[in-house]
Amino acid sequence: MDREQQLIELEAVPHPGETVMEYLEFLGWSQRDLARRTDLTPKTISEICNGKAPITPITALALERAFQRPAHFWLNLQRLFDEAGARRFELSRLAGWDDWARGFPLREMRRRNFSLPSGRSDTDVLLNFFGVSSPDSWRSVWKATGAAYRQTRKFKTKEQAVAAWVREIELTAREFDLADFDEQRLRASLPDLRKLTRRRIPEIMDPVQEICARSGVAVVWVEELPNTGISGCARWLSDTKAVIGLTLRYKTDDQMWFTFFHEVGHILLHRKKRSFVIDNAAEDLADRVIDPEMQQYETEASQFAADALISPRALADLIQHGTFTNEAIHDFAEKEGIGPGIVVGRLQKEGILKPYQGNALKQKIGSRPTEN
Repeated sequence: MDREQQLIELEAVPHPGETVMEYLEFLGWSQRDLARRTDLTPKTISEICNGKAPITPITALALERAFQRPAHFWLNLQRLFDEAGARRFELSRLAGWDDWARGFPLREMRRRNFSLPSGRSDTDVLLNFFGVSSPDSWRSVWKATGAAYRQTRKFKTKEQAVAAWVREIELTAREFDLADFDEQRLRASLPDLRKLTRRRIPEIMDPVQEICARSGVAVVWVEELPNTGISGCARWLSDTKAVIGLTLRYKTDDQMWFTFFHEVGHILLHRKKRSFVIDNAAEDLADRVIDPEMQQYETEASQFAADALISPRALADLIQHGTFTNEAIHDFAEKEGIGPGIVVGRLQKEGILKPYQGNALKQKIGSRPTEN
């Protein structure tokens, strides 16, 4: 329904004074008769009948006795009229917000089955999606999240697309049954999470989500939107609930697992300090850092992920004494209880292997993990 049709429908909602006039005509009363019966002034009755004054709870009780119709009947008529007026005003404002709405990739959000609510227009849909009343309130809410960006510079990024992706992560996470956050339990779960790197990618979603949910962390996969360059984020939904969001914008398991453990690092190391939206963890850190504080957080989270996946001692021993054939790497991964693709990715990062070496040991990610 277009705005013009909406306005026509809203303007058709009558003031309750029209109903008062109908009752007077039916009963053969004048406005002065009604004033005497209700102890209301003739001026008040006239203003109500002419749509210049509202029906208040006091006048509704008076009309209840005069017309034998309950007060809530009259108050409901007034509520409908007031709501229609408010919606007419909102429609006039919405017309000026179309440019704001066009900044969001709504078509792509629909294609990716985002949790979009109903609405009378695209602007209305987006306001409902973000749970805000205006573009100004959206800016205030988004600014208050304290999101720190670390997207790749290889792609053009748009704040609106980033905000939409983060909001979808948040809405999806609300559906999870989460325990209260337990740092010790999450740390104790790291070995079990690490073991999952040996599984096939399509089999990891359920166990990862279940393990983390028991520690108060929702893990959500949402397909990346264009112009975001995001690989994942870590956010606090409340004082006792956290969420890790992943896009799976990468093609191999080592990149995905590093990003996941990087976000776990933010949850454990930087609790409540700020929200994080990060980019390709395999790129040069200096190319993406916003400020020195952010650089420190990112360095700490990256080191956490690297050490959680492969212990420094085991890696040092491999580099010093090992060989780097696919068979040797596979044997090392078996011994350490980790996916061989993780080892290849780390050796490539360290410059031990060339970017094209060992890739046969990595799992390719063709789509998001699937639930069993």
